[in-house]
Amino acid sequence: MSTIEKLQNDISKWYEESSIRQFMHWWKTELKTFVPEKYQQQLFPQPLLVYLVQGKEGVKVWQQIDGTQEICNKEKQEGEKWWHTVQHVINQADGKKVIVKFLLPKNEVLVRKIALPQAAKENLDDVIGFELDRFVPFKPEQVQMSYKVDRENQNQEKIQLTLAVIPKEKLEEITQLCDEKSVALDGLDANVSGDGKAPILLGVNLLLNEQRKKHDSFNLKLNLGLMALLVGLVYFVMYTSLDNKQSKVDRLTEINSSLQKEARTSKKLRKELKNVIVSSKFLQTKKQDTPALVSILSEVTSILPDHTYITRLKIDQDRIEITGQSDDANGLVPGLDKSSLWFNPRIVGGVTPDRVTKKEKFTIRAEFKEPKEEDEDGSNS
Repeated sequence: MSTIEKLQNDISKWYEESSIRQFMHWWKTELKTFVPEKYQQQLFPQPLLVYLVQGKEGVKVWQQIDGTQEICNKEKQEGEKWWHTVQHVINQADGKKVIVKFLLPKNEVLVRKIALPQAAKENLDDVIGFELDRFVPFKPEQVQMSYKVDRENQNQEKIQLTLAVIPKEKLEEITQLCDEKSVALDGLDANVSGDGKAPILLGVNLLLNEQRKKHDSFNLKLNLGLMALLVGLVYFVMYTSLDNKQSKVDRLTEINSSLQKEARTSKKLRKELKNVIVSSKFLQTKKQDTPALVSILSEVTSILPDHTYITRLKIDQDRIEITGQSDDANGLVPGLDKSSLWFNPRIVGGVTPDRVTKKEKFTIRAEFKEPKEEDEDGSNS
């Protein structure tokens, strides 16, 4: 047996003994009840079971499908043999999977109920082969054995098994007979019912793995290939979708960063513009509140008489201060008071005569803003 075949055999045994098989059988049975009867056979095809039952009158061919058993060669036609019947049944299977099993009479198979420790569960074949002489009066090289696990009577300490044994000569006789008649077997089991009755299988397979019919695994390989292709396509679609979404996220992140930068720049410009507007308003207000220098000089020149001259003229944002000499310093105040460019002109520091020029020295100060009036109580209004 090759490594791959041994691996397949181990996986098959594990699956047969696992709870996964029981769950899948239950799930498939429950699912089948929801499907209309006319579609059940198409969606859940049942294999055609062919039993070659050896009895006193030779080999009887039974078939079982959908749980119903019937004998196929009860009334033989002239010249028809049992192997012809088998070929006829297989040809009439209409594409269904056909499982052919040869059933020996129960008196030709030695059956024993045995119990082994749970520790032997992983290596039952080796343990049974090593201790076979404890259960049957034969050596391992003299017989072909098979077993089935009794799941209903198991406990935490022991594994209950049904052991079936036949002489190797009997196995060779059956396989040689079927080979001569071109009948490929899937299994060799024991028939625990009486001769002439519907067969009841013991549930073992005494055929060697290499003697069993090779099933065409094209559909399995095709399904596995299609499944792998489907997984690959799903992965490709998901990866492409995620990659596209990531590209969009990166692009939107870049656009968002650019917009945030532009927003910060716009906010900065708006702040600068606001400051400029405030400064402009401030200057405009100052300009409106303060008369133009040309207007002030023109006004001073037109108001002051010819006998008056100015030695110093001081102008700031709030007031004007005129220093000079005149023949009548006190007489200058009423003339300056008539101007609309300033308010409240007055002599500051008094008037002093100049011995050289024979004129009066003066300093006159006026406000550009109209002073607030004081109420009777002394507060500004």
